Amino acid sequence: MMEILKAGKDLRRLNELSNTLIKYGFGDLIRRMGLADSLERAGKLIRYQMADDFLHLQPHERARRAMEEMGPTFIKLGQILATRVDLFPAEWIDEFGKLQDEVPAVPFTDLQPQVERSLGQPLNRVFRIVDEKPLGTASMAQVHRATTVKGERVVLKIRKPNIRDKIEADLRLLKYVAKLAESQSAELKRYSPFQIVREFERSLIRELDFSVECKNAERIAQNLKQFNFVKIPRIYWEWTCEDLNVQEFIEGIPARNVREIDAAGLDRKLIARRGAKVAWHMMLVDGFFHADPHPGNILVLPRNQIAILDFGMVGKLSNTRRDQLMKLVRHAVFREIPAAVRILQQWSNKTGNFEQLVSECEDFMQQYYGVPLDQLNIPQIITQAADTLREHDIALPPDIAMLSKTCITLEGFGRLMYPQFDLMQEAEDLIKIWGKERYKPGNLVKKLGLRAFNYMDSLFDDAEVTAATEHAPTLNGIDRGLVERLAKRQERLRYRQTQLMVAVGFLLSSTLLMLLPEGPKIWGMHVVGIVLFLGSAVGIQWLLFLLWWGHRSTD
Repeated sequence: MMEILKAGKDLRRLNELSNTLIKYGFGDLIRRMGLADSLERAGKLIRYQMADDFLHLQPHERARRAMEEMGPTFIKLGQILATRVDLFPAEWIDEFGKLQDEVPAVPFTDLQPQVERSLGQPLNRVFRIVDEKPLGTASMAQVHRATTVKGERVVLKIRKPNIRDKIEADLRLLKYVAKLAESQSAELKRYSPFQIVREFERSLIRELDFSVECKNAERIAQNLKQFNFVKIPRIYWEWTCEDLNVQEFIEGIPARNVREIDAAGLDRKLIARRGAKVAWHMMLVDGFFHADPHPGNILVLPRNQIAILDFGMVGKLSNTRRDQLMKLVRHAVFREIPAAVRILQQWSNKTGNFEQLVSECEDFMQQYYGVPLDQLNIPQIITQAADTLREHDIALPPDIAMLSKTCITLEGFGRLMYPQFDLMQEAEDLIKIWGKERYKPGNLVKKLGLRAFNYMDSLFDDAEVTAATEHAPTLNGIDRGLVERLAKRQERLRYRQTQLMVAVGFLLSSTLLMLLPEGPKIWGMHVVGIVLFLGSAVGIQWLLFLLWWGHRSTD
């Protein structure tokens, strides 16, 4: 057995997981990953027959049920996979989204010792009342209402005892299985299982630390302080730690209870628009967003205000990624399909068949050309785009995949509130603002200055190394004639660089000549030096223009 399976507990856990997979008809998956031989050598008898109760279920339905039975780690994994619209078809994404994390409640008397250790003092010194009946329970945590000794109403989110050890053991097994899957199956390798597990591990370890969730909440609250209709629960840091989250209790109507919202006389259309406005601001302006904005995480308050809960799953978009995203939207609006495809290829670090991908994207976009915004189905568009990429083995980066899933979830929330809701219309103002900010004179001058410095640095680089670095990733699929033309252009550019260096030498020499003490002078400077200086300056400007034109032609 591999070293990771030497621990008896890990081996027993692997056996439990294998039996669950077999029960739901995934025994062949165990064989293909090479786990069957390891388990049988360890004395575990493997039977591959699926239980009769599940014969009528589709594969994605069986996968969801198996994950629920395998416990919290795999439920969370399914929730992460639900964001990978670029890797799985729509029916799998929908099924992963149904994963339920509801388990029987743990008696509060069993949780109390851990809570008191986290508080560092007896419970009754901090809380006057604790409701022993949980507001909600999941495999990782349990939530209880409480009232502090000062009369403040709060919520206690308590991590269940010993859950961390179980999750860490599952993560060890998942990494082992992912490596094995990549080495044993070319079909599974295309899904990059080890990369998904690594991404999942980072996410789950952060989620196990409740203080990280609280920091996420405070960061988003700070980013959204300009919106007076948004409420984020206050964190009580004096009692919050890794396994205990104490936050303000907010009383409101769950967004999924449309009848209660109507009975309260609230404006569902305004609520939907406000929710979308806040979400787009988080995604496009802040680059730090709530990645699970489903109706269960949103409360509707009086005066059409909204409260956002549960910041365990967040997404991040760098400035570069947001810039790429905005350009992609612009290319889609103006039907600049080749430019849009290039951005997709940058995201995936794969070239693929460029012309075929452009053709398919043109066909895909054609069906939406001229369609009014209020008739566009955003989830359908995202799903079709992901299907096209998946056919070309192009996987989106995790941050963009999470953004896509967030948009789908957000669209569902908006349509629940208001059936004619249009998600993209709410982003229109932000996109316009982005365009004005990006192309205003001050930013253009700054960008030109940075480009000038980068260009001057490139004069001292080895042209052959630069050419190899720039073109190596795209040589496959380019015809020989094009490569030769690019090589000739690089030779010309290098020749111009040499000329430029010589001209700069003349410029420096002429500066010294202007300081000669004897001979004809103008304005106190030697005439010969002045003539050489002006000639060198004109020559340098001309060579810079030729270099710029050469780079422009190459691009």
